[in-house]
Amino acid sequence: MGIKVYKVNAFTKDSKGGNCAGVVLDGEKINELEMQIIAKKLNFSETAFVIPKDKRKRKNNKEVYDYEVKFFTPTEEVELCGHATIATFFTLAKMGLLPQNNISLKQKTKAGILDVDVISKDEIEVVMSQAEPQFSDESLNKEILSKILNLCEDEIGFENLKPQIVSTGLRDILIPIKNEEDLKNIKIDNDLLINYSRELKVVGIHAFAIDSNNNERFIVRNFAPAVGIPEESATGTSNGALLAYLIKNNFYELKDHEEKTIICRQGMYMGNTSEIIAKGSISNGKIAIKVGGKSYIEGEEEIELKPLEI
Repeated sequence: MGIKVYKVNAFTKDSKGGNCAGVVLDGEKINELEMQIIAKKLNFSETAFVIPKDKRKRKNNKEVYDYEVKFFTPTEEVELCGHATIATFFTLAKMGLLPQNNISLKQKTKAGILDVDVISKDEIEVVMSQAEPQFSDESLNKEILSKILNLCEDEIGFENLKPQIVSTGLRDILIPIKNEEDLKNIKIDNDLLINYSRELKVVGIHAFAIDSNNNERFIVRNFAPAVGIPEESATGTSNGALLAYLIKNNFYELKDHEEKTIICRQGMYMGNTSEIIAKGSISNGKIAIKVGGKSYIEGEEEIELKPLEI
């Protein structure tokens, strides 16, 4: 059986860079084992499998959503993936599979049912809502983190910000780094990070430094070897979590219903610069986060599933 996979770069800047995800539009034709096999063969950080609601009917299903999207790394299924979501809905729009150019949709994920806006003007832009931010109070061992990053302890943290586990769909350790030079010098101890990630039940580390010329721009790096991703060039959920973290820790003082936008630059040390836009607001004490960006389809591939593999 052959399965068509689109190779889509999401969170691109000027139609370059980005993070490549696999997108399978007819996910209803295969089971989760087959999805994992495809994701492993592609070996992208994530592959998304799209299941339109009316294509896989379930009894007594009263949930309101348009598409179910399942996300797999080369080694396991994950609850949510920002860049693969952006890639998925860009592909649906590009292939003319959405009923109109500018549309709001709901995607069902293991992180919940989340809103996705597709805006088609000169270019297609996709903006996705994140799950409600969750902030962990557990203390993190700065000595271990410095060993994982191969940095000195005093290079971690700035402006009263300290490492914290945050989730807008996936649990990451958010680590503020004093400056971009220190961020660039990170050399991850993969074995130590894998063990620490499993101990804390997190996906990995999202390290960031502020742009010295603009406190609404950040340089970020993301490491998740515990789920098969040594470093990722664009991570939507992690940058959404970053903005939630900054708002929660009063880096920005927002009034009720005021919106803050940040731009995160990622992947430059991998030779694959990406740009992620995150938008955050507070309403009645609750933080709401959206992330978005642009994409392009790099190519497509037909993957054959052999009976012995399944």
